[in-house]
Amino acid sequence: MLIDKINNRFGSKRGLLNSTKFKILFLLGKYKKYQKVDFDRVEHLVFVCSGNICRSSLAEYVAKSFGISSESFGLHCRGGDSADVRAIEFAEKQGIDMKNHLTRNIKSYLPKSSDLIIAMEPAHIQELEALGLSEFQITTLPVWAINNIYLHDPFNSNETFFERCETIVMQGTIKLKEKLSNISNKELNNSY
Repeated sequence: MLIDKINNRFGSKRGLLNSTKFKILFLLGKYKKYQKVDFDRVEHLVFVCSGNICRSSLAEYVAKSFGISSESFGLHCRGGDSADVRAIEFAEKQGIDMKNHLTRNIKSYLPKSSDLIIAMEPAHIQELEALGLSEFQITTLPVWAINNIYLHDPFNSNETFFERCETIVMQGTIKLKEKLSNISNKELNNSY
């Protein structure tokens, strides 16, 4: 059934529409600046999503599993809640323990110039910029995994999309790790 295919791949009809819309805008260059990251300046990754229970929380723990300094925040959470059980289970399958994750609201974030702020969708970028964070480097995680600026929130989705979304989060975080590793390797090579 078509609706099942849409829900499995995009999370919902709204997910399909937003994914398509933002992919077109991305390909037309509207969000090109969010692909341009000066990785030489990056020392700390800051992952941001709506609730800090599915996407950003997993990204933080994946990054930490590689020894990368990172943290995560939610734009619309109260703080102090656990991660989504499905995110915890997904992480566990990857050998990552995020059972102790507690959500943090973006209001508790203390920005530094060496941070790379990583959102999950354009609406997050707008909110971050409205909070006065536009002077910091901002990107989105799906840019690095699926060449799109948008990754639909999996909270109300079926299990298939939830797994797909978390896989994309993991892939994007791995790509960022590779970018950071390339910088570290260049610095090592230049020091001899």
